[in-house]
Amino acid sequence: MGSIYILKGLLIYIYAFDHNPPHIHVRSGDGEFTIIIKERIVDGEASVKALKLVNQFIDEHEEEIMDIWDKAQRGEKIKKIER
Repeated sequence: MGSIYILKGLLIYIYAFDHNPPHIHVRSGDGEFTIIIKERIVDGEASVKALKLVNQFIDEHEEEIMDIWDKAQRGEKIKKIER
């Protein structure tokens, strides 16, 4: 599992060799959830504030997130997203 970004207390991860569809894992002090990158379907419990922040993050970095997803699924080294 590789942390790709920290967003106001939310840790955003992508696992290597994870199942489809492409998604990110998000951890917060309140728990953990996943969100499918394209469809924005959430699995788990998330606050409205966390969902808003994560959706904005995906809006701004979707292409880069998908590139990281592809590399992780091939087992390549991934880098964190820079601001």
